Amino acid sequence: MTRKVLVAACMFYMLVHGATALADPPMPLDRVSLWLGGFYPTIDARVSADGPDSTGTIVDFRRDLGLDRHRVLANARMDFLVFDNQGFSLGGYRYSRDASTTLARDIHFAGIDYKTDASVAARLTLQTFDASWHWWFSPSLHDVIGLGLGVAYYDLRGTINGDVSVNGDSAAGRGEVDASAFAPLLTIGWKHAFSDRFRLFANVSGVRKNGGQVSGHLLNARLGVEYFPWQDIGLALEYDSSDLTLHADKASWQGQGRIRFRGPAAFVRVRL
Repeated sequence: MTRKVLVAACMFYMLVHGATALADPPMPLDRVSLWLGGFYPTIDARVSADGPDSTGTIVDFRRDLGLDRHRVLANARMDFLVFDNQGFSLGGYRYSRDASTTLARDIHFAGIDYKTDASVAARLTLQTFDASWHWWFSPSLHDVIGLGLGVAYYDLRGTINGDVSVNGDSAAGRGEVDASAFAPLLTIGWKHAFSDRFRLFANVSGVRKNGGQVSGHLLNARLGVEYFPWQDIGLALEYDSSDLTLHADKASWQGQGRIRFRGPAAFVRVRL
């Protein structure tokens, strides 16, 4: 065990030492960059699921099922330059929320009718992760423009459990839908360094998946600032907007969903 620890420590030292031995990257970039923080968006989630013989209702998970309009989401990203102007970017977040309510209107979801005044419990979960390779170009000392190509994964799941009426009798019903897919990712970014400690950045990314059982697109945009009161530790504030649209065509049901996240995010920044 001691030998393994020593080997790992030596490898880490050589990695960091080797990275610092390379030429300095452009001023707006860091050799290694870690983002740890939270995203506080306004959430608009609307999902429909059609049964084999009937058209589903578009269900607003906030209005109809009582899910919170705001939610803090843990968020993490990492950027790592392999060369002076090329490297990896990794990121993602997970949203999961459940609630219970009494319906104010009839809804039809995943082949099941839920009548007005029915007691229901709902859960909505969205996960999205991405990985991409970035090329950064420096038109000036204080600016870089980046192009990224990679892959994104998204997974949407919604369930409704509640009281249903069958031939005049009360029973329990459960409607569930899920849709997940990998898709190619394209990103465009810009960073400006007012100084080594104060920066401005913007990023737009898009995913589109055609064909198969699941199709749709995910668009994301963010604008923010970074400030480093200490050399390697700082803060970042940004405004994020994400728009996910999915269509699923499966053997037992068809459906579509649209989820929007818009709001501020704050991060602790660590760089090497």
